[in-house]
Amino acid sequence: MGAHWTDAYYGALYLDSVEDLLTPTLSALEAEVVAVLLRLGPADRVLDLACGHGRHAIPLAPRVRSLCGLDRSAGYLVRAAVAAAAGEGARPVLVRGDLRALPFRPGAFDALYSWYSSLFMFDDPGNEAALAGAAAVVRPGGRLLVHHANPLQLAADPEASAERTLADGSRVEERSRWDAARGVDVSSRRIIRPGGAVLAATAELRYYMPSEWGRLADRAGLRLVAVTSTPGAATLREPGPQDPDLVALLETPA
Repeated sequence: MGAHWTDAYYGALYLDSVEDLLTPTLSALEAEVVAVLLRLGPADRVLDLACGHGRHAIPLAPRVRSLCGLDRSAGYLVRAAVAAAAGEGARPVLVRGDLRALPFRPGAFDALYSWYSSLFMFDDPGNEAALAGAAAVVRPGGRLLVHHANPLQLAADPEASAERTLADGSRVEERSRWDAARGVDVSSRRIIRPGGAVLAATAELRYYMPSEWGRLADRAGLRLVAVTSTPGAATLREPGPQDPDLVALLETPA
C-alpha cells in the first residue's frame, strides 16, 4: 500500500506523546475487557489487528492457543518484540502488514480485536472494506471486537485542546475538532523537543455512531451482537455521551 497519513502520525509522534499514559495497569484492564467480551479461551486463535507496541497482545498471548499481532509500523513491532521477550509465558507472533490487505488465509482465526480506531482511518468505502477484510480471516461463527472513541461524547463537546510536558522536557500540544457532517475527528498533534525539533501531523479518524453500526456490520457480512463501552461492558449497556469509548461486538455467519 502507498503512503498514508498514518505513517507520519503513528510513529514517534504518537507513541512518545502517550506512552506514559498507556500504563501496564491500563493495558491489563483493557486486555481483560477484550478477553471477557470475546469470551477468549485456551483453544482460540486470535488476531490483534494494528497491535502497535503489543500492549494488549503480550498479556493476552498466554491465555489463548495462539495470538498474532499485525501492524504496519516496523518500529512498533520491534518494541513489541523486545517487550514480549522480557516477559514470561507464550509470546505473540508479530507480523508486519497493512490491515487493508491482510496476509492471512480465510478463517484463520477464531477471534479478532482492533483496539482504538485502528480500522477506520479511511473514507467510508475504505473503512467498510477494512472491516470486511477483517471478517474474512475469522472462521464462521467467530467473534470480532472493534473499539474506537465515542462519537456521542465528541458531539457533545466538539472541540478540545490539551498541552503537557513530558519527562524529557518535550512539550505536547494537541487540538481536535469533531466534524459532525462526516463523523470524523480531526486531531492535530505536535511534539516540541527541548532542542527545538518539532514532530507534527494530523489524524482524521472516523467514529461511527451506535445507530450506524448495524448497517456497517451488514455491509461487511457480519452480525452485530452489541454496541457497548468499557464502562458498560459488564451488562452490554449501549454507550451514552458520558462514556469515553465505543465497543462493537460482532460475529461472522455460522
